[in-house]
Amino acid sequence: MSITIKCYPAKNGDCFLISFGENEEEKKHLLIDCGYVDTFQKYLNNDLIQIAKCGETLEKLILTHIDADHIQGTIRLLKDNNAERFITIKEVWHNTYRHLYEQKEGEIDIKQERMLQQIIRRGYTQNESKQGEKGISAEQGTTVGALLLQGKYSWNSDFDNQAVCIEKKSTVSLTSNASIYLLSPDKQKLEKLKNLWTDELKKYDFNFSSGNSQLYDDAFEMLLSWEKEKAKIAPKQISATAETLEELLKTPFHEDDTSTNGSSIAFVLQVQNKKMLFLADAHPSLIVHSLNEYQKEGTIVFDLIKVSHHGSFGNISRELLNKIDSESYLISTNGQKHGHPDKDTIAHIITRKADFHRKLYFNYITANSKYFDREDWKGKYNYSIHYLDQQPYTLIL
Repeated sequence: MSITIKCYPAKNGDCFLISFGENEEEKKHLLIDCGYVDTFQKYLNNDLIQIAKCGETLEKLILTHIDADHIQGTIRLLKDNNAERFITIKEVWHNTYRHLYEQKEGEIDIKQERMLQQIIRRGYTQNESKQGEKGISAEQGTTVGALLLQGKYSWNSDFDNQAVCIEKKSTVSLTSNASIYLLSPDKQKLEKLKNLWTDELKKYDFNFSSGNSQLYDDAFEMLLSWEKEKAKIAPKQISATAETLEELLKTPFHEDDTSTNGSSIAFVLQVQNKKMLFLADAHPSLIVHSLNEYQKEGTIVFDLIKVSHHGSFGNISRELLNKIDSESYLISTNGQKHGHPDKDTIAHIITRKADFHRKLYFNYITANSKYFDREDWKGKYNYSIHYLDQQPYTLIL
């Protein structure tokens, strides 16, 4: 069975289309995140139109977490699809306000409504406009949640319309020989997201955090896409221009503790005997815990690992690296916003002992991907560097 992974040019974001099937007539498709607006308009849209022309559908649209670099393209996709349905989306996974709070009866008062409208009018962050990105307008009903309701999509129905989390369900079947094993988030990570929402509302002198109005859905998504906390990462002990792997390997691990990244939907996709690990921006400690439930003993060798958080060093750990390995690693970023992927991350991946050759796939040529394109290191540590920066942006397993 052929499995293709399209890794679209999503700037510093993520957008993956996974397709598999016994033959060309029976393909299944999963879409993980949608990057920015132009990710959809320039690249993804045409592929979705072709899928529909073949009489096929999207089995799942998985939006891993609320972050502009993962969901802004989704808004354009849903707007266009709601205006004129061009592709069938069977199921959407997306955690937002309505999945974290019990819906209270009764109308919101005028003060609540005004404050929520104030948050919504800010719209989504416009930082990406410097990269030629068209921003999303600040209109009520332009969030992913609002558009999912308007389009009457099946939304988190695999989880009884509740939050996608590991306590609710760990395994979701796709076909008779394909399934998803959920690794993140758990209830604790989602509780941290609720606390972030409450803390941000206090900045508006807003002392109530829950209600039953759709305004809460919109404001929750808008606010959390803006107010992403800065990760508490300790300063690195080495020069940014360190020239030796030995120096890079001395960098201490400090786990990302941001609530939005911690709420990421991460999972193992298994198709027949092939296993792929999609880590979104998830926290490594929870991934290790979940993988030990998945397979307690030994290192799990995957057919593909999508590295967490664009290769950020805050989203790997020694425990995670001891638990997972693969011949193929995929890193999605143009490196422009945060300097990802971190050199430390790549150094720790390539220097582990293995009896196979590792291939590192990047969807952009970055300063740090070029840094490791050294013949002496590639020979000594048995790895190679590959780029998915040209059409068709596709990795085949």
